[in-house]
Amino acid sequence: MSDYIRAKLPGGLYFFTLVTFNRRKFLTSKLARGILRQGWQDVQGKHPFKVEAICLLPDHLHCIWRLPPDDCDYPKRWRLIKTMFSRRYLKAGGREGNRNQSRKEKREVAVWQRRYWEHMIRDDIDFNRHFDYIHFNPVKHALVQRPQDWKWTSFHRYQRLGYYPDDWGYAGWDSFREQAFGE
Repeated sequence: MSDYIRAKLPGGLYFFTLVTFNRRKFLTSKLARGILRQGWQDVQGKHPFKVEAICLLPDHLHCIWRLPPDDCDYPKRWRLIKTMFSRRYLKAGGREGNRNQSRKEKREVAVWQRRYWEHMIRDDIDFNRHFDYIHFNPVKHALVQRPQDWKWTSFHRYQRLGYYPDDWGYAGWDSFREQAFGE
């Protein structure tokens, strides 16, 4: 197995994507949302980080975190959040996916994919692209037609603050991709 090296910068700004095991669609259920929120707050209370943007979808979540100036240990935070969530979710009656042989041998539950995607934000342009990507994601996945129609996102806060105009994101994924990424 190859060694995976993650970029770590104290006080860094990071974009993350976490996905459920086999892309099972349960994260937006009332049970999962409540347990995720509580585990998130528990970890954040002991190991602070600021959430700059977030979007929770049925089978994955995207977020941007800002870590404290003297800290770069986001892997610890994610390990704690995922472990806490899995234990509490299963204890509360949530179901895990079908465990493969590897997970059985390692005594791992089948709630989350083992790894997650992380990207260290390089500059303001990079931040804005990922920030908008997070908020447009429910439209990209055809869950809603407009970003403001999705409940579980920080989009609403930023729209109230005037960051997004009322008609932002109406043009669809192709238009968004061209505007945001020049594709």
